[in-house]
Amino acid sequence: MPIVKTLADRVEKFRLKTPADQTGTRYGAVKDLAVGRFIEGAGVIAAVRERVRDILEREGVPATDHGVYYAFAFVATSKALSHSGAELDAIIAGLKAKYTAKGADPAILDKIANLIVG
Repeated sequence: MPIVKTLADRVEKFRLKTPADQTGTRYGAVKDLAVGRFIEGAGVIAAVRERVRDILEREGVPATDHGVYYAFAFVATSKALSHSGAELDAIIAGLKAKYTAKGADPAILDKIANLIVG
């Protein structure tokens, strides 16, 4: 089974990649804000990934087929952050059709979409 990076792993990598002495004093002054924003943005994706993994494991989807479902979830999440209502529903319907054509089970896509859209 592959190693899964958690949000804490990603935050630590972000902190280590951006030492203030290399990036400058301006960044050093706002690094706490930058890390907070990174956590907020990455937290949404990390939460979606974990919940989608739970759905896929509960449904018995082989690990080799998880990629298409994660791709759907991440694109749907991206759209849900900037759209709402009927427009978002139409976008999700289009994404379901696209990923069903790629071999995804429509019933599982519905569960993932309900998780993201509500």
